Amino acid sequence: MDYKKLFADSIFQVLKDDVKSFQEILNLTSSPPSRDLGDLSFPCFAVSKILKKSPQEISKDLYLKIPSNEVFTFSEVNGYFNAKINDSLLLKETITEVLTKDKEYGSLKIDDKQYVIDTFNANPLKTLHIGHVRNIVTGDFVSRILTFVGADPKPVSYGGDIGTHVAKWYWYYSKLTDSEKQIPDKDVSKWFGSIYIKAGLLLEENKEVYTKEIDSLQVEIMQSSSLQEEIKNLANKSHQAYMDVGKELDVYLDSSFFESDTEKRFFEVKDKLFSENKELFLEDDGAIVADLKDESLGNFILIKQNGAALYGAKDIGLVSLKKERYPSCNDFLYVVASEQDFYFKQLFKLFSFIYPSTTHFHINHGLINTSEGKMKSREGESFLYEDFRDSLFSGVKNKLIENGLDFDDSIVRDISFGVIKFEMLKTNLNKTIVFDISSALDFQGDSSPYVQYSGVRAKSILEKSNSSDLSLDSLIIDYSLEEDEILLALKINDFKEKVFVSYKGYKSHVMVNYVLELSHIFNKFYTNCPVLVVNENTKNTRLLLIKAFLITLNNALNLLGIKVPSKM
Repeated sequence: MDYKKLFADSIFQVLKDDVKSFQEILNLTSSPPSRDLGDLSFPCFAVSKILKKSPQEISKDLYLKIPSNEVFTFSEVNGYFNAKINDSLLLKETITEVLTKDKEYGSLKIDDKQYVIDTFNANPLKTLHIGHVRNIVTGDFVSRILTFVGADPKPVSYGGDIGTHVAKWYWYYSKLTDSEKQIPDKDVSKWFGSIYIKAGLLLEENKEVYTKEIDSLQVEIMQSSSLQEEIKNLANKSHQAYMDVGKELDVYLDSSFFESDTEKRFFEVKDKLFSENKELFLEDDGAIVADLKDESLGNFILIKQNGAALYGAKDIGLVSLKKERYPSCNDFLYVVASEQDFYFKQLFKLFSFIYPSTTHFHINHGLINTSEGKMKSREGESFLYEDFRDSLFSGVKNKLIENGLDFDDSIVRDISFGVIKFEMLKTNLNKTIVFDISSALDFQGDSSPYVQYSGVRAKSILEKSNSSDLSLDSLIIDYSLEEDEILLALKINDFKEKVFVSYKGYKSHVMVNYVLELSHIFNKFYTNCPVLVVNENTKNTRLLLIKAFLITLNNALNLLGIKVPSKM
């Protein structure tokens, strides 16, 4: 039962002649600062001006007009109209709903659109560092939350397989011996990335000479089909190595697009687009720009004077290819760092003219630093994804040993990847993250291991109690409920609202905060409400409540891409 909506509706029925929107009442409804005041509260001062009454008068009117019932006991205090939910009803209905819906608990069928999501934007033949992982993990969260509310997301990658960085990579690669060119069996993306790093270091030794060599090589590549084929094959292997990293992180893509194809598509559609939008495009000494000055966005350069297509032109080709692959999709999301904000404002305004039936939205995210500073691929291999991952593996093993906990390799991996995702998603997306490994691995703090351990603890209780056959028929509440049981049921019941808030604006930090709060409340319940040493009905009710907690925690963590390990 959605108690918040039920409470808000009872208020709306009284005030609907003056307050036109039920949603307004719902948005104003919250939990009071203390449960002594109730479980739900409506601040009457928010409608005082509309009703031309004092908040105290309004709260008293509501109290007189809305009688308490089997669900709510109402009260009014200093201009607030409050409701306390019937404890036994809350516990019974919450447990019943969660266990009945199971993996579907919390899902909302409120969005039936198809979305193409640009994510995993790492260029082949370059480095994949931990900064990219924030992009990957953020895109995966967006895809998961959209699926959970009924939408049909299509996550895709877009990588640059042409350009200066490719020539730079191949310039160094061509200097390697045949044995050095052998691609290893594991950590393949690190191997490709290390070549790019070494190319950069060598370039710095004699920049003037080596830059000319790379420029000449770039011209040679453009003129040689055999070189193009060899490099494309290497770029494909580099891209596949990224997909292997995605698989390791439990992140999957529906398809991939490449810059070489988007550039080609742009030149295929260019003449038609330009002829249909003559007032929008200007030619200046061979260069072509989109005139966005009336939109306060200046000139958006698409083609340089030498005829080379810039990013905006290729993004036009990208949309054309996406629409071809996903003909029923008109909604496009771009998970890209906030450094590109102005570029996307220009691009989306251009799209509003040339693709008027489509919508485009930039989900921007901040950068990521370690406690030592900003993560840049050019600073060396220590920032490559695999090195960061392996340092986490080592740190997690040490922590598990330190805490006397059981583990194997799969548990270490589940915890390590949980740490990565939790830390990437716990902050408002547009803020820069400072990744501090010591606090991220604090098993007693606000961390992924703490949340995961809460799930393992719940699993352990259920296994020890042989509760697999325990059904809702065993839910008999014939005892005085403890406060911690009610607080846990209330927090479980909050999940649906947190899903909605996380979906609106793609707020991953809301879901991270929720799993932390849920785990804190569960652990307090675990301490204060013994399960296996009480009478049968109390034991069964508490075991079913733990089942409901574990289902809710798993569903919430799944939205973050985090797993509860088998044991810890």
